[in-house]
Order: sequence, then C-alpha cells, then structure tokens
Amino acid sequence: MSPSQTILFTITTESINEMLQLQPGQNLTPLSIGSLLDQFPKITTAKLVEMFQTFIREERHIPKDPPPYVTAIFSPLGQDIVAMISSVLGYTTSEYIDEIILAFMSIYTPGQPLVVIYDYAKFIADRMHDQFLRMRNERVLKCSSVLYHIFLYYQSDKFPFTLQKLDTKG
Repeated sequence: MSPSQTILFTITTESINEMLQLQPGQNLTPLSIGSLLDQFPKITTAKLVEMFQTFIREERHIPKDPPPYVTAIFSPLGQDIVAMISSVLGYTTSEYIDEIILAFMSIYTPGQPLVVIYDYAKFIADRMHDQFLRMRNERVLKCSSVLYHIFLYYQSDKFPFTLQKLDTKG
C-alpha cells in the first residue's frame, strides 16, 4: 500500500507466476530448502563433474572434498548463478557454495531448457509469510532484492515514479 492507501502491487501466487512468465497448468516442482537438501545426495557423480566442468574456472581443478566450496573457484557465469540462487533462497552471502546451492545449480545447463521448473510463487509466498511472522524478532526481510526486482520490473506502472526497463522483454 502506498501512503495514499492505493495498492502498489499484489503478492499472490497468480501475480508472481505472471511476473515470472510461468504458464497456467505448467508442471512445477515444489521448492523448499528441505527438498534441495534431499535432492543433493541423488545427484550423480557424472552430473557433479559436468556441473564443475561447466561452471568452474578453467585454471581450477574439480574439488574432491565435500562442500562447502568458495565461490571464487567458479567462473563468472557460475558466480552469477550462485548469486542469483543465493538471493532467491534468501541467503545473506554467496561467498560459499553448499549442498543446497549445488542441488539448485544441477537444473542448469547453458543453452538448454531447464530440467526442472520450480514453483517459485509458492516458495516466495511461503518465505514471505514466514519472514513476516518473524519480522518483530529479526527486523529484516530477506529475499528483498529479488522481490524488489520482480515488483519494480513487472508492475512498474503501479509505482508513483518513472522506471525505465533496460533489458528486452522476457
């Protein structure tokens, strides 16, 4: 709500799906920290090697030790994906890559469609609800950068100031 009591943007599953350009009826996979933790042990060694070959710096060797890994070993593309995933998950830093981030990264292959399309709308709505419940104690809203981007970019007409979109549609 704005100070004049007008609705600036809506936070519903439908509005988030629309902003993320997800189609109704699309088969979405539930997303949660728990499901990502459960998924990590199921990632094959071959898939991990493929991920590291794709996202690690050329001068680095594939890690032999278990996570966490320092983000600096990843290529700029890998670091961008880690930063995006960290932001979506509400992490305060992307300095280290843990099992949860690796599980999330396993859906990405450059130039290919996603293997899994997560239900971001439910995840974001659940995270926001959880954060609002803890707002009195924590006094901070995590995931704010993702939310700001979504709401400013996709509902820019609702804000009382001018925004210029600098990227292409989609």
